[in-house]
Amino acid sequence: MSDSIHIRPGTPADIPVISQAYVASWRSTYQGFAPEVFVKGLTIEAASKIFADSLKPNSYSYFLHVAETPEGRIVGFADGGKERGHPERGTGELYAIYLLPEFQRRGIGKKLFNAAVQSLAQSGISSMEVWVLAQSPYRKFYEAMGGKLREGIKKLDVAGHTLQLVSYVWADLKSI
Repeated sequence: MSDSIHIRPGTPADIPVISQAYVASWRSTYQGFAPEVFVKGLTIEAASKIFADSLKPNSYSYFLHVAETPEGRIVGFADGGKERGHPERGTGELYAIYLLPEFQRRGIGKKLFNAAVQSLAQSGISSMEVWVLAQSPYRKFYEAMGGKLREGIKKLDVAGHTLQLVSYVWADLKSI
């Protein structure tokens, strides 16, 4: 199935469809282990603004890749760039990979991951990290992709709930 999925750069014209896929996959991803306000807090309008702002010229080496069926349906995406917390360090960050539930576990996430690594490397970035909810069952994906769990957690406060995030790192993108 993943052979028929095409990975390509996202464009501003894709924002409405990417935003819909983002919200749908966000809700299915976090349902059951994150607070309801977090799960339902992302709206299509908010997602559209995130992507519109991110696709404007910036100093973050931002990239956006979409996974598209042969019929032209966008079923997921990956985005990233320089680490948001400290862009001056020159470390890359995979901001997100999301796939619609019916397209998960088909090798598409790996294709998006590899496109992300390639984009960072082409930007002159040699290492990468990704932040993941500590209780997420999807952490196994990043472990399978060779990510090493870094010590420490980051806390995210959402409407009176504290979520814990862990970081996976890849010290050398050339080794992936």
